[in-house]
Amino acid sequence: MNPVDDVCRSYPLGYFINDLLTIVRLEHPSYSIANLIACQTCLAIGLLSSMIFFNNCYVLYHEFFDQPVNNVFCVIRGPVFSVFYINMYATLCLKAFNRLRCVVYRIRSATKSCRSLFVLTSIQWIVVLVLVLPLVISNGIDYSQRSYLCTVTIRKPWQFLYLMIIYYISIVFITSAYIYILYYVLHLPLLEQYRRQRQTKLLRRILILLFMLTLPGIVYLILLTYWIIFKSIPSSSLKICTLIDSMAYAGAVATIFISNSRLCRLYCMKRQETFDPVRQRQLDLIVLQQPRRKVTIIQTSFTLEKLPINIQRK
Repeated sequence: MNPVDDVCRSYPLGYFINDLLTIVRLEHPSYSIANLIACQTCLAIGLLSSMIFFNNCYVLYHEFFDQPVNNVFCVIRGPVFSVFYINMYATLCLKAFNRLRCVVYRIRSATKSCRSLFVLTSIQWIVVLVLVLPLVISNGIDYSQRSYLCTVTIRKPWQFLYLMIIYYISIVFITSAYIYILYYVLHLPLLEQYRRQRQTKLLRRILILLFMLTLPGIVYLILLTYWIIFKSIPSSSLKICTLIDSMAYAGAVATIFISNSRLCRLYCMKRQETFDPVRQRQLDLIVLQQPRRKVTIIQTSFTLEKLPINIQRK
């Protein structure tokens, strides 16, 4: 018996597509765009983390069998890694902009359409490719003998500084957007604060997300300072930085998914629902046994006009 056919019979493709459409099928269109951007952010972080994970598995495999780690396809792996790295922070900036749009500029309907999301995503990818071009043209992507990564190393300070500037500009934009949201929410009237309690709860998770995103930058800044002072870096520093990056990215994905509580609740309820034919038949019988209510709206709509004038005044 083929296990793939068994899985396809027990879980048809239509159910899988229906579960995917649950992400988009929400009550308000702005929530759909927010969830699409959240999924896009998780996908961008997942692509970068997957590339780091497979690279580490490749290195561990060769170290376990005492085989030399060769520089395989570094010309391709380096630019792809840089594209995934810059795209991740560009997507996080887009997510912060969308959160700013939902909370502060929610009245403007021009930023709520799917066309605006498509335009922003297109601009994002164009900016990512333009930012990667200087690294490729200047031959800034090199193979590191210590971390076995094809990336911008600290041995090339100008390219490394260029990549750090991109990182810190993204972090400053994300932090500024969320701080402005926090300032805006805290200065709302009481009625508006009651309506936006969900946004206030999300800000706690936003602070955790900011900590996860700034943690790799702090480590790399310490490493850069150490290299400027001592003109060398420890042998295992890049491997430790890679481990911290993976942990921070995993925490960022978990925080983004948990912050979409509406999506999690709808998806969990969708997966927990089971069809019971006996229960459904009992519910149908109960509905059929209930007497129908008579609608008397037409009969009572003109009774007030026939009443005496003194009764109408009372």
